[in-house]
Order: sequence, then structure tokens, then C-alpha cells
Amino acid sequence: MDRFRKSFSDCFSPAVAALVVICFLIIRDPGTTAALGWLAVVFSISFITRPFMSNGTETFDERFALRFGLGFFLCFYSAWVISAVFKIDYSDAICHITFLVLAAAGYAVRRFSEKKPYITRGEFFRFLNGFAIFAVIFLVFFWVIGFNPVIDPGTENYMDFGFMQTIYRQKTAVPKDLWFSGTNLNYYYLGQSAAVYMCRLSHTTPEYGYNLMLATFSGMVFLMTLEIVYSAVIYLIPRSEKRKTCAALGGVAGATVAAFAGNPHWLLYGIFIPFCDKITGSLRELSYWISDGTVYIRQEIGDADNGKTEFPAYSAILGDLHAHVINLIFVLPLVMLLFDLCFEKKEDDRKLSGLYYLIMISMLLGFYKGTNYWDFAIYYVITGAVIVFTDLKRSGLLPSTIGRIVVKAALVTAVSFVVILPFTLNFVKMESGIEIAPVHSPLIKLLVLWAPFVAVTCGLIYYLYFAKRIEGIPEVTRAGLLAFMLCTIGLVIVPEIIYVKDIYGENNLRFNTMFKLTYQAFVLFAVITGITFALMIADVYSRREVAWGKNALLFVMGLYIILSATYTVHSVNRWYGKITDPSKRRGISALQSLRNDDTYGFEMEAYDVLMADDKRVLNIVEAAGNSYTHESALSVYTGACTPAGWFVHEWMWHNDPDPIRERADRVAFFYTGGNEEYCRNFLKLYDVDYILVGPAEVCRYPVNREGFKNLGQVIVRTVWMDSELSLIKVDRSTL
Repeated sequence: MDRFRKSFSDCFSPAVAALVVICFLIIRDPGTTAALGWLAVVFSISFITRPFMSNGTETFDERFALRFGLGFFLCFYSAWVISAVFKIDYSDAICHITFLVLAAAGYAVRRFSEKKPYITRGEFFRFLNGFAIFAVIFLVFFWVIGFNPVIDPGTENYMDFGFMQTIYRQKTAVPKDLWFSGTNLNYYYLGQSAAVYMCRLSHTTPEYGYNLMLATFSGMVFLMTLEIVYSAVIYLIPRSEKRKTCAALGGVAGATVAAFAGNPHWLLYGIFIPFCDKITGSLRELSYWISDGTVYIRQEIGDADNGKTEFPAYSAILGDLHAHVINLIFVLPLVMLLFDLCFEKKEDDRKLSGLYYLIMISMLLGFYKGTNYWDFAIYYVITGAVIVFTDLKRSGLLPSTIGRIVVKAALVTAVSFVVILPFTLNFVKMESGIEIAPVHSPLIKLLVLWAPFVAVTCGLIYYLYFAKRIEGIPEVTRAGLLAFMLCTIGLVIVPEIIYVKDIYGENNLRFNTMFKLTYQAFVLFAVITGITFALMIADVYSRREVAWGKNALLFVMGLYIILSATYTVHSVNRWYGKITDPSKRRGISALQSLRNDDTYGFEMEAYDVLMADDKRVLNIVEAAGNSYTHESALSVYTGACTPAGWFVHEWMWHNDPDPIRERADRVAFFYTGGNEEYCRNFLKLYDVDYILVGPAEVCRYPVNREGFKNLGQVIVRTVWMDSELSLIKVDRSTL
């Protein structure tokens, strides 16, 4: 019987992986080849970097996803820093070379340093379990995204796709700004650059890679959270006979909240109130839109200011690959490393692994300065809190302990400073300051959004410190987890006390601070929820008598998790439409379906011309677009640079509206002035290769072609709504 179970277990994951491949082939999407190549790269990165993340405790699926996150960071960072420091192309070659070098290093570590087999049969099949779970989630999102794959100009998707396309086209570690040509991109672009690394390894382009990265995000958030919770629970209840079952159930619960759940606003306004209305026969109509829970705090309904409370499920459904989203793939491995620091080990192992973990944590923290600076600030504080709490509990309040903490702080600060120097040397930090919050969120709304999570966290604190039945958890571990939980609650409280000043007006003072802090809080609360759920199950298993109160509490918590996850089902239907009808699926390409749209037809013809031009830093002139509009679209689609685009974003990146306003005025006069000498000087000043007169230009400006009609050759021409549209290639001999 045991042999049969083992054989079934060994065959199950390969069968699932094979079934996923068959499903991809059945779908027959033009992006299928890209998707299968992408899956192979995900598997390979995780596989070769296994030696760089120790198991620490008994783990789920050999930490497939967490190893991918750490390996993705190591592979990409190596390629990027070599390209940035030595000024060589950020190309397919450098990406493949760094991958192979790290593969060889991992092999050497395992075989010669640790003197272990590179991988055992058992390790391989456990590893394959993780890949199979990820591949299934990846396949589901691949299918869903295909119903609405186009980059939406009403969100920051335009910007994120534009970053990827620009970095891919320019083949450079430090890209030029697509909306402020001639200057370096002054924003946190390393997350998108990492996505380009995946494109290069899998031999695809951002046209497919953008949406494949979205599917990767959803799968990794789910599986990483599961692995974190599983490892923590296995450590916390080592004597429980059902510890693997409890850890797995808790892992699935936490992962479901992290990847698929809406915030508690969805439970109240999306489920409970509509249910009550049906029971009472109310005629009130409530139509829950996918973003309602993210803008619950807002002035237009009487609140003091506007707040923002996003979460990963919303980001994935919206198609967002912004800095705070994509960086989550690199944040969750750091959370696991912090947990590993809390787990007590033998003295010699602790000294070695503690130093290794600290260096890896420091490198990741430094990396966040180029992906999402908010995450650096958040996890720098959390790391410090965990170190202080665990060291004080381990050694007491002694001068030697304080000295050790200071040394660790210096190490973390120094390493995080050095690893990101190639980025910071080419980046001008956006000036900001910390202010006292003059307004606050309504208490009732804070309770709606966060009370369930805070209650669960308080329950875990009680369990760790006051429950009579818990035994064997080291005090150091309790202290580290306490620091982690207090910091998580603090992420919700901080925006009510202080905020980081930025360009947003009086109505949005706390908007960005609340947004970035509570996004991380939601994910960390999901981890805490999973651990608490697992420990409650373990407590029920361990009791000989039936505890009806605790059973009821466990049932309520399970129901809460399941109902929270229905947010994804509801929102997918609202955003993507009827995903059970294959005839409505448009494919995974972010651009292909635009060719069948009359509005975008001319732009796609222009796109083909620009993509055929092999000039890496290609400069075009198009409308100086406003943020969150379709304007400045061709630069987004092609990765070309334009003198001025998305006004508010460039204002924010330069912390000054005047430079972008001046350029926007120049672009306007270029199109409307009819002065050939001015246009000639403009084209020389911004090294323009192509002039676009498309739908956005004729709608925004009364275009006067007299100024530039003699300065180039018309490559594409068409008529749209009684207006002539054209793409003009600049003739250098006329300048």
C-alpha cells in the first residue's frame, strides 16, 4: 500500500504538468509557444537556484516558488548590474550567460561545499509538486487574461507596458525616458526590467511577456504564501501528529486570502448587504464594481480625504504590473528569510545561516530601492524590529546585545546601499518629507476594512503567549513573530498619524502613503491568517473532547476565507466578461486585437513601421498626452521616446511641473505653429526620427502641417473621421 501511494505521488505531479501542456496546445493561442517557454524558464530558475535558499525546516514542495523569487532576483540582478557597470548591452546574451553562471555556482555549492547530491529523487518530485500547482494557476490566468488582454490607458498599465517595451527595445540597464526623451528614466523601473529579463530568457517580447508576467504574479503570490505558512506551522507544532495536514490547510487558507480574496469591504457590500436585501425583498440595486473596496475612503461620500486600499487580487484582475505589484514576487522571499531568522537552530548553524540570511535580506532591501522604494522603507523597519526583538530575547538587554544589533543594522544599511548604486547613481530622488496627518479615516471604515485581520492577529498573539495548550515554541520565535505582527498592524495605523508629502493635492495627502503601506499589510495579514487557521485546526485535532466554541470559530474563519475569495470570481466576470465562451477570447497578446479596431488601425500601421526600425533609442514626436489617457500611445506600444507625455507622471518623477510643461508647450507649437524653422530646430533639439499625426494629435491640436510637411517623407497615410493621419519619417538632410 505504501509503495502504491509513493508511486501515485511520484506520478501525480508529472501528470498534472503534462495535462497543463496539453491544455495550452488545445487553447491554440498565438502566445502558446511563448507561454510554454516562459513556464520552462520559471522551472529552470527555481531549479538552478535551489542551493541558495536552505529549507530551514520541513517545507512544502521544496519551496519551489520562494526559490524562484530568490533565484529570479539573483539571475536578473547579476545581468542588470553587469550591464549597468560595464556599459554592455542588456541583451539575450548577458541574460543567458548570468543564468548559466548561477546554475554552475549552485551545482558547485551543492556538490562540493555541502557535499550533497545535487538533487535526490524525493526532492525532485516534491519540487515538481510546486511547479505543478503553479502551472495550473498560470494556465487559468492565461485563459482568463486572453478575454481582455489589451493594455488599458485608463490605468497605469500603459506606463508599465511602456517601461517594458522601452527597456526591451533599448537593450540597456539604464533606459531613456519614453515620455521625456533625451533623459534617463527617473522612476523605479527595475521590476519591469526584471520582467524583460524573463522575456529574454524565454525568447518572447513584452507584447506577450507583459500578460505572462501577470499570470506569473498570481501563481507566485499564492504559492509563496502557501510555502511561508506551511514552513512556519511545521516549526510551531513539531509534536502534532497532524502537523502536515494542518500546515497544508493553513497554507491554502493564507494563500487564498493573499492571491484571490477581496478586502472585508467585499464581504459587507458585495455579499452581506445584497443577501439581506434579497431576504427582506428590498428593491435597492447594488452593483459592486471591482475597485469599490479600494476607494472606500473618499471625499465625495463625506470623508475628510481620499484613501486607497488595494490588494493583490484587484491588481491581477486589473492587469497592473506597477512597482508595488511586481515587487511582491521579491518581497515574499524576504518574509520567509525573516521567519527563518526567528526559528531557533543549533548555535553553529545559527551563526552561519543568520549571517547568510542577513546578507540576502540586505541585498533584497537594497534592490527594493529600484523597484518600489516604499517596500524598502517598510521592510527595513520590519527587519529591524525582528532583529531587535529576537536578539534581545536571545541574549537580554546587555551592552554586547546592543552592540550586535548596531553591527547588524550597519551591515544591512551598508549592503543595501552598495547593491543598488548602479541605479541610484543614475537616479534623482523625488524630494519628499514626512508630515503629521491633519485628517483621519472614519473609525467605522477602518473597522470594516481591518477589524477581521486585526482580530485574527490578536488571536495569534494570544495563542503564542497565553494559550495553555501550546508548548515547545522557543521564546525567540515568539518574540520575532510578535515583532512581525505588531509591524503589520502598524502599517494600518501609520497613515492615520503621518504621511509622506508628494505632489497630490489637499484631498489626497494620505492617498499614496495609505496605498503602499496597506497593500503590504494585506499580504502580511494573509500570512498571519493562514498560520492562525492552521494552529486552530491543530488545536481541534489535539483535543479529546469537542470544543463547540472553538469549532464554531474555526468554521466562521473558514467561511470568511472562502467568501473573501469569491471576490475574484465576481471581479473576473465583471472585468473579463463571459470567460466560458471561447469565441470571445482574443488571445494573450497585449496588442494584436487592436488591429481589428478601427480607432487603432492607423496606430498599428505606424507601430509596424517603428518596430521594423532597428534603431534602439528611437525618438518620435506625438501629442504631449495627459496621464491616464490614450495620448502618447505610440511611444508606449513601440518603446520609442517622445519629448513630452503623461504630464502628471513626469511632474511627479521630476518633482517639478515646469520642465514637462515647457516641453508640452513646445510640442503644441510644433503641431500648430506652421513655422518651418521652429519645427526644424525642434526636430534637431530632440533628435526626432518620426513625426506622428494620429487620432490623438488631430483631436488635441488644430494641426498645421506647413511647419513640417517638407521635413520628411510620409510613410503611412490614411483618413480617419474626415481627418488625414500620417506617419512621417524625418529627412535628416533637411535639418
